[in-house]
Amino acid sequence: MEELFVFIDFIKQYGYIALFFIVAIGLFFFPVPNEVLLMSGGLLATTKLLDPIPTFLVLFSSIFLHGTILFVIGQVISLHSNIDKNKHKHSVWYSRAEKGRELLDEYGLKAASFSYFFPVIRHAVPFSIGMSGIKYRLFSIVSFSSAFVWLSIYFFIGFYYGRSITDWSSFVQHVLYALAAVAIVLVSVQIIKRKKQRQRRML
Repeated sequence: MEELFVFIDFIKQYGYIALFFIVAIGLFFFPVPNEVLLMSGGLLATTKLLDPIPTFLVLFSSIFLHGTILFVIGQVISLHSNIDKNKHKHSVWYSRAEKGRELLDEYGLKAASFSYFFPVIRHAVPFSIGMSGIKYRLFSIVSFSSAFVWLSIYFFIGFYYGRSITDWSSFVQHVLYALAAVAIVLVSVQIIKRKKQRQRRML
């Protein structure tokens, strides 16, 4: 798990500015779960490099930027209705937009209240809400309230265990296993729920 700490040298040089951009970019592109980024921020807040409160605020600002960018991209795309959907239907973002649209159709704006707790949905829902025409103010109130809770959980996990764990890599691996198990359970529940709904429709 050494790749998780490549950014430490940048933080030593540039402090909170480096942390902000690393996390903001990492939420989009880093090949590790976003939860690991947040826990790493909590871990760094136990060192001499960073203080807890500013670190938490910087992480939240990165999440705020992440959600806002996705919302704005969705808005821009919705204004260009002449975009060739067939050309982009095999792209990752198209599939995420479709997933987000399904959730909006089923739950409405409430989808934003739980979106940050699920890996793909946290990208799909802000994007699709931007496309739907919902006002940014409403989106931000619901979505970033959820993001605040999501960040708090993983930040304090990293902060709490950062003071006592000597083998951080092993701890992260156990967390990844736990997240995978939770994801499997949630997906299974959704599959069973949809099967029951289909059976009811057929009756």
